[in-house]
Amino acid sequence: MKIVKCGDLGFKCNFMAAGNELEEVEKTMLDHIEKEHKEELEKMSEDDINHLKHRISTLLGRSCGCGALHTEDSF
Repeated sequence: MKIVKCGDLGFKCNFMAAGNELEEVEKTMLDHIEKEHKEELEKMSEDDINHLKHRISTLLGRSCGCGALHTEDSF
């Protein structure tokens, strides 16, 4: 089970995306952010948005945090 909380990403929100597939959880969280945090998202730069996406991957255990996003197939 993979879980990421909106509050862990810096938003004042109790939403939690959960599921067994990484892509499913990432999509659920990004859809939530686009819908519920639209104003904050519009204020972010492209770099901020990329950092947010990387943080989601890191929290889901997909990335080691070194800056390079690894997938299961890359090992």
